[in-house]
Amino acid sequence: MKRLMMSLLIITLVPVCVLSQLQTREEYQKGFQERFDWFVAHYDTSTRARFNVAAARYYSNNNTELADSLVLEELKEPRGAMFWMYPCIGTYIVGKDKMSDATKQAFRHAWKTYAPTRGDTENHWAMYYASLFLATEQWPGLPGSEWYNGRSSDENRIESKEYLFSWAGLTTSKGQGEFDSPDYLAEYMVAATMLSGFAQDPKVKKLGTMLADYFMADFAAEHLNQQYGGGHSRIYERNLMNFRSSTSTAYAYYYFNAGEPIVSGWIMYPLFSGYKLPHIIYKIANDRSQTYLHKERKRVRHNIRFGPEINPPVYKTTYMTDKYVLGSLHGSLLQPIQQQTWAVRYRYGQPYSMIFGLHPYWSIREIGTFFPEEIKTSMAGITASKTTYNNPDKWTGGSYYEYTFQHKNTLMVLYDIPVGTTSNHIDGFFPANLQQRIVDDSGWIMCKAGDTYVGWYPLQPGEWIPEYELDKQVWNRATGTREKIKEAKLRNYRLRSWELQNGYVVEVRNQAEIGSFESFQQALRKHIPEAFLEPGDVSVSYVNLNGDKLDFKYPDQRRLNGKCVDLSKTPLFQGPYLNADVDSKRLYITYKDESLYLDFERLLRIEK
Repeated sequence: MKRLMMSLLIITLVPVCVLSQLQTREEYQKGFQERFDWFVAHYDTSTRARFNVAAARYYSNNNTELADSLVLEELKEPRGAMFWMYPCIGTYIVGKDKMSDATKQAFRHAWKTYAPTRGDTENHWAMYYASLFLATEQWPGLPGSEWYNGRSSDENRIESKEYLFSWAGLTTSKGQGEFDSPDYLAEYMVAATMLSGFAQDPKVKKLGTMLADYFMADFAAEHLNQQYGGGHSRIYERNLMNFRSSTSTAYAYYYFNAGEPIVSGWIMYPLFSGYKLPHIIYKIANDRSQTYLHKERKRVRHNIRFGPEINPPVYKTTYMTDKYVLGSLHGSLLQPIQQQTWAVRYRYGQPYSMIFGLHPYWSIREIGTFFPEEIKTSMAGITASKTTYNNPDKWTGGSYYEYTFQHKNTLMVLYDIPVGTTSNHIDGFFPANLQQRIVDDSGWIMCKAGDTYVGWYPLQPGEWIPEYELDKQVWNRATGTREKIKEAKLRNYRLRSWELQNGYVVEVRNQAEIGSFESFQQALRKHIPEAFLEPGDVSVSYVNLNGDKLDFKYPDQRRLNGKCVDLSKTPLFQGPYLNADVDSKRLYITYKDESLYLDFERLLRIEK
């Protein structure tokens, strides 16, 4: 208890990085170690029968006999597939020199008798093959009879290595498929860092380190005060409403020294692996002294049916300031169920520190496109496990009928929804904790959130619906209600519009960019969009607050100051910090006079 209290005291003294003062390499490393020690102290005093508790006790050499008993309890009935594999092999590697022979034998027996499935998503396969590779290195030279899948140690190791390098090559040439997810960053970092810290094969070890650098740099460029900005491939509604529940929040705290302390088992094995974040990435994540535009290309999750291309491109735009980040995907349905197409996130009013919109669409076509099961029977399974999916009031999901055009801190969104589509409305999320929300006679909705100002111009009329926070937020279930339950807090206002040809224009500024909120209001009143909204013919023209003329015709005709905007020319990364060409398998990370060069083709990592 004394050590835990000391650790808690230390953590309260660690300064959170502020804009004006970035930590030196030595300061950062010292602070990281203090955060790490606090984290370990939280787990190695627990007595729960969990792999991560046992791993913490092995790591700190705190009652390893108890750790053995906790592990043996966990190994009685293995379950969880790849979510069992990585903590199992991670705990074994961390504790194998301290555990009893009987416990070692129990680990080996489990990998012989329990057959974990490989799953069907990119994060599943990353964890599956990373864990299997590490397991084969721990138990080399065994015949197929000693493994759950009937393959020898050599066969499993070769297959795992081949997949990991193939996946890295695809990711660094076409973009990640399950991209920029606040909820799934952890799965990829688990796979990468465990390879980095635990692999014996030097090439696989280096690959793991480079992938971890790659994922964290990707996060850093869109990071604002512990929040993951930009459009997302996947995010659960619960975590969308409270970003501290997302696993990326813990990574921001421990690796970026950003935001408030948080405990998450999802970061344990990356911390125990010994992976060290390059100081350059820490600085990219925290230096918001200059605004910047950041662009990316990702790829759509595998289209199993209904598409001429297995991995169509995804185009991302992110505009970052010290007070807010506005980010978007180019539009259409790019990931099943949990896509967030666009949002503006800001520092004020956490955790409800965002404004966004969506078309809460769902269909059997969406499910059939991305999931291999029989289409007619798959919908029941999806709605049973992710109960918000076919809820017309959901706050996550993409749509085939939603497209965007973002130019810096101006965003245009258009919809052309066919009659009979689910759902037949669009929604906007406005948190109740806004300092001001003005529905102006000009048509603009003007919002003030601290030093961030957001203007929303709806192209069609809508209605305001108050919503309240449910007492208990549960995975995959709705987080709000329209019923004013006793003691329920008003969380947000939903702006709902029932017109099928629809859209809106969004302007975002902060005090440094435009002055007072009153100045922002006056400027908006002088800039009114002009829209044409007919079935099959939807467009909007607008001169933004900076004087740039944006013309957007649904779905993908974008013109800026009279010139065509060709998204197909978007590189893999383009911005002040990250740059990479499509198909290059390279990433250039730069910050002032520092650089980190990752070459996955030649497996080179050069830090200067």
